[in-house]
Amino acid sequence: MTSILEYARLASLILALGAGGACNGLKETGRPGEAGRPAGWSGQTAKKDYALPDRAAFCGWILDLSRPAVRERLETEFIFAVNQPAQVALWQRRAREYFPTIEARLKAAGLPDDLKYLAVAESDLRPGALSPAGALGLWQFMPGTARRYGLAVNSQIDQRRLPDDLMEAAAIYLKALHDAFGDWPLALAAYNAGESRVVRAVAERGLKDYSQLDLPLETERYVYRMAAIKIILENPEAYGFTAAPPVQVYQPLISARRTVAVPDKSGWPDLAKAAGCDYKTLRLLNPHMLGAEFSGTYELRVPSDG
Repeated sequence: MTSILEYARLASLILALGAGGACNGLKETGRPGEAGRPAGWSGQTAKKDYALPDRAAFCGWILDLSRPAVRERLETEFIFAVNQPAQVALWQRRAREYFPTIEARLKAAGLPDDLKYLAVAESDLRPGALSPAGALGLWQFMPGTARRYGLAVNSQIDQRRLPDDLMEAAAIYLKALHDAFGDWPLALAAYNAGESRVVRAVAERGLKDYSQLDLPLETERYVYRMAAIKIILENPEAYGFTAAPPVQVYQPLISARRTVAVPDKSGWPDLAKAAGCDYKTLRLLNPHMLGAEFSGTYELRVPSDG
């Protein structure tokens, strides 16, 4: 049982963290679509009925598959995900581009490698993914959360569009959540629904067990969805997918930073000329720059040979 002192400790830590949730809680990522249906459901009848593995774990949390409620929740997310072959194929390809950097940053921060699947669940590994509520980027940060963790978000610049910058902020925020809750399932639930919502759920139930808390439907499925994605992407051949896409595609873009100065009312072609690269590549490497006209000095990402 969670004591009054423990609840008070959690509440004080949440106040220190600030607001609540990178995604600001409910349905920021557009999931689930219709009530009772997991993310990515397109309406078709399931064609593949693969069995779950005998053991499943996520961020050190061992899912007790002997408990019917736990097994059913994981199996629901797994069956729907495995029946989205086009989506899984895109996850595999994008993982080639983004996982190496994500894995390195997680390791450097002392965070579980499994958290890379959070980015898959949140954005399908699309840096430009934007929710109806305004959450943006691989890790789906709301503007307020992004600013709280040092990212610029305004009419001219939105650093949430930069995977590396947003990764740094996400690592700091995830560590803070884990420090507050002492448990990865609860920390991830707070990432989705907001810290205060999870604190209330813990207090209402009197225990710190994610699988038994009363939370919004999306949040109750949240960690199970990530666990299902992990099962598929760790062993795709077992579920009818190829091992990996061709190595020559979806490789990480290698860039360097270059400071350039341009005169008043310069456009993207002027920036490209000053940076010494083509216009399209410059736009691709600098999606955080939202303006059409520029003046002054800018730090740009430009192509690099490594």
